[in-house]
Amino acid sequence: MTRMVSKISLFLLPLTFCFSEKVEAQGGNGDEFTFVRIQYTSGGANYTLRNRMGPHWQSWTVDYPFAEQNLMKGLSNWTSLNVADDPVSLSLLDPDLFRYPFAYIVEVGFMVLTQPEADNLGEWLLRGGYLMVDDFHGPFEWESFVNQMKMVFENREIVDIPMAHPIFHCFYDFDKIKQIPGLGAWLGGRTYEKGGIEARCMGIFDDQDRLMVLVLRNMDMGDAWEHTYDPRYPTEYSAEAYKLGINFVIYGLTH
Repeated sequence: MTRMVSKISLFLLPLTFCFSEKVEAQGGNGDEFTFVRIQYTSGGANYTLRNRMGPHWQSWTVDYPFAEQNLMKGLSNWTSLNVADDPVSLSLLDPDLFRYPFAYIVEVGFMVLTQPEADNLGEWLLRGGYLMVDDFHGPFEWESFVNQMKMVFENREIVDIPMAHPIFHCFYDFDKIKQIPGLGAWLGGRTYEKGGIEARCMGIFDDQDRLMVLVLRNMDMGDAWEHTYDPRYPTEYSAEAYKLGINFVIYGLTH
């Protein structure tokens, strides 16, 4: 952890604490927060053309497990959360999913759900689950994701989350969203990829206006966490991703 602190701790201080007592997140061991990554089947139009990792590679594994391992270290060091030692990955049909309040999913432009998976995801969300969607870019992947989510909630729209929303102020305060680039895009001289120029923080809400699905459109938080120690990746984006990630987790566990 020494390397992480030496690189970004100056950007994370001072901390703006919102809690007088320890935040307790119900998970696998009662009061531990466990980072859960969702598994799914990869596919869709143009998937084969975009897949350069071989026929058996699945897009849900991008940045796994280093992204969540690093974020969990950050949560353990800079918040009072009791963080589990290791992340887990689960399919949407795994009954253990209902033991956890938080889950993370990436590269959803290539996500292909079965109807039972979509139904189970919808039930988990309506029971209080909170899903963070990351690392998908451009109009093609957006359209594919929207179509998949229609299988989950036919009549719930994905809407922009205003900056006044508590998710941006529950631990750190943000007045704007900075686009977090993937390492490949950054090395190519851009903060965006696949035509996804504008970073947007969006969501799906339940009937009580609780945020169930946090959608980070044209962002790559996972790369920023994964490449914390990579000298090619800018410190400013790593620091921003940790601060946003901490807010997103704490909001999900307290609302």
